[in-house]
Amino acid sequence: MDGAQTPYRIVIAGAGYAGLRATLRLSARLDEGSGVELTLVDRRDHHQVLTEVARVAGGARPAGETRIPLARVLDERVRFVRTGVTGFDLAGRRLLTEHGPLPYARLVLALGSRPNDFGIPGLAERALTLWSVDDARRVLAAVDAQMAAAVAAPDPGERRRRMTVVIGGGGATGVELAGELAEELPRLAERHALPPDDCAVVLIDAGPTILGGSSPELIARATAILADLGVAVRTDARIARASAEGFVLESGETIAGGVFVWAGGVKVPDIVARSGLPVGHNGRVKVDRYLRALDHPAIFVAGDLASIPDPDTGRALLPTAQSALQQGETVATNLLAEIAGEELVPFSFLDKGFVVSVGGRSGVAEVGGRAFGGRPAQLLKHAIEWEYRQSVKRLRGWSPIGAGVARVQGR
Repeated sequence: MDGAQTPYRIVIAGAGYAGLRATLRLSARLDEGSGVELTLVDRRDHHQVLTEVARVAGGARPAGETRIPLARVLDERVRFVRTGVTGFDLAGRRLLTEHGPLPYARLVLALGSRPNDFGIPGLAERALTLWSVDDARRVLAAVDAQMAAAVAAPDPGERRRRMTVVIGGGGATGVELAGELAEELPRLAERHALPPDDCAVVLIDAGPTILGGSSPELIARATAILADLGVAVRTDARIARASAEGFVLESGETIAGGVFVWAGGVKVPDIVARSGLPVGHNGRVKVDRYLRALDHPAIFVAGDLASIPDPDTGRALLPTAQSALQQGETVATNLLAEIAGEELVPFSFLDKGFVVSVGGRSGVAEVGGRAFGGRPAQLLKHAIEWEYRQSVKRLRGWSPIGAGVARVQGR
């Protein structure tokens, strides 16, 4: 470590999965007299359990239950600064924020990602996103508003249009949202004295299948569950633009609806893209095997911001909660190693599985190369989420199962 600075300042930017895990690990392991000042920076005063936001959007879970107040889990030795990050002074080793500059000996960048509309015309103006608890509340409010408007619609076709939700993006987030809304829409319709059979959920993906990259068996199981819920799945359906009428496909067909949600991809925040740090695919920061930004050894990068090649495919690892947690662990370990003058540990991702909920009573999972679905998969996801909450809320980052049993999706 750089012994010239007293105290030795570690600044962690972002209280998502990676940033919070690194903070909790460090605060649990640093001695009182270590001389280290640990600061966590985030715009929000709570941690969002993003793997559960689809349930909020579907009305199955109150928004407050997916927010963990940071004041309840942070050690008193952690200085929390609620502010937004505005830029970087790389040469001066300062994180620039709305609160003012924060000097650091080591910086951990864990700012997460943002929805990526891929420049599709009209998408940002027309579609909602699902990348925060507030986003989820907006989706549910929009669905309820369209149901109310459908009551006054004199034309049956217009009524059905307003009672249709169209979701762009058939990854884990889109699949989970489709399942939740397929169960919730009929209940909402009944509350508005509308025919439940007029409700519809349409899930669109540009690729040949939903849950791209998953095994054929898992995809087949998820597709079957969605079909049983009444979800219309459209694959090989690339969106050309979004209009007032709906999503217009490259084929010229318009998928009409009352509410449109985009869940088709993510990108890094603009301030990171402009930071001067070396970036790769989708603007993610290139890192060495210890998760330090290339040519910037004082900056560790974790979570969705980090561009980490998968040793099997050569492609960047997918931005998942499981990966972010493991990266947060490695960053904390390496910061402690630097302080102690020990060797750093290379990051090695251990994929322990894949779990996606599909509605409130079912799901699909793949663990140890075996795919299964139904209620057991849903229960597995609940168990993983329970274990994660215990590790954060009660054990201050110590987890008896490690960094998560499986790659829980919903992001």
